[in-house]
Amino acid sequence: MDFATIVQLLTVIGVVAAATKVVRELSFMGKSRLAEEYRVAKEVLKDIQDNPDLHPLVVERGYFAIAGTSAINPADVEYLISIVNPATSLKDYVRSRKYVELDERRRRIDFRPKYKRKFSRLWRKAWYLMMYIVWCVVAMGPLLLIQPMKLEPKFAFWAFITLPGAGLLAISALIDCLKISKSETLVKCQEPHTPRILAAHAAKGTAIALNRPRA
Repeated sequence: MDFATIVQLLTVIGVVAAATKVVRELSFMGKSRLAEEYRVAKEVLKDIQDNPDLHPLVVERGYFAIAGTSAINPADVEYLISIVNPATSLKDYVRSRKYVELDERRRRIDFRPKYKRKFSRLWRKAWYLMMYIVWCVVAMGPLLLIQPMKLEPKFAFWAFITLPGAGLLAISALIDCLKISKSETLVKCQEPHTPRILAAHAAKGTAIALNRPRA
């Protein structure tokens, strides 16, 4: 096995390991973080429910704590936790807020004017995917060109420059494409859910009505 092949194998193994780590961090959350988010959401929602006269500043800070950012409006958070899959919807909204916004008149998440047309989103996704492929090729270029162009094995060391630089640009393009896809899913799926406490009150009221003696 020659030197160039060894470098290629080591580089591919490193890229796969790094990509796996990134995907795992984006897809899964640690138990400690989940527990902390659960505690924050529970305390904030309980305070808002039990104290309807809370100062607006306290309510605002509470919604920011649930969202994990102050970059979106409290009204957006209030709406997002009222629809099905609130945790996923909230995270998708935070990540794709460049493309969507809350239409307060309709009380729905909708695309920003610039991205309302389907074609406007389609060509952007195609562009980001194309840039992802281009930057991936650039990142792996030194490894791909050694044998076809019969370059010296030391040319493979350029991969240590192209992989981090072009690799980051490729990941950025892929993330931008995924943001548009997430925004489309969010706009499409906005089914409201009935809070459990309201459902409990409704059930209790129904039971009282059924047990009430008839005149």
